[in-house]
Amino acid sequence: MFFIGLQNTRSVNALLNSPLPQVTKIINASGKDQAALLLRHAAGEETRAALYAWERAQFPIAIALGGFLFLGTQRRIFPLVLCGAMFVLVAFQHLGVSTELAYLGRETDFPPGNALIGPRTRLLALEEVYYAAEVIKLAAAGILSSYLFVFRTHRSRKEIHSFDQAVPRPVNR
Repeated sequence: MFFIGLQNTRSVNALLNSPLPQVTKIINASGKDQAALLLRHAAGEETRAALYAWERAQFPIAIALGGFLFLGTQRRIFPLVLCGAMFVLVAFQHLGVSTELAYLGRETDFPPGNALIGPRTRLLALEEVYYAAEVIKLAAAGILSSYLFVFRTHRSRKEIHSFDQAVPRPVNR
């Protein structure tokens, strides 16, 4: 999501720095400053919509993952706790951070909000909280997948070892 937001901002700057001839006419008609405000607002709205859609998609993913972990790991607590923590982080982002991010983002898209230090500082702080939660979720997913890989490999070795012991072998004398 961070890269989507970054790419949206870069595409606005690229469009303003080297516009197509048709775009140049529109920018000249409305003024470069007004066109830049509108394009940055559109990029911000696109980023906010992508973040909202990503959060909405994570809820069913987390529920499905929790169900799979519950059924597939012999009800071990560690994977379920990690999955639950990731679900709580998604809920925190969706209910606590995103709505305020959208409000402050829209407030700071146009003057006088984009000239004031207070709203911009709050917006940047909220973005840091949002992206920190994304990094924590990514780390938890990495820990979960490495745990499941190690757990599965360890279990497979145990099954092979117990199978070797259960099968009687002929003794060569």
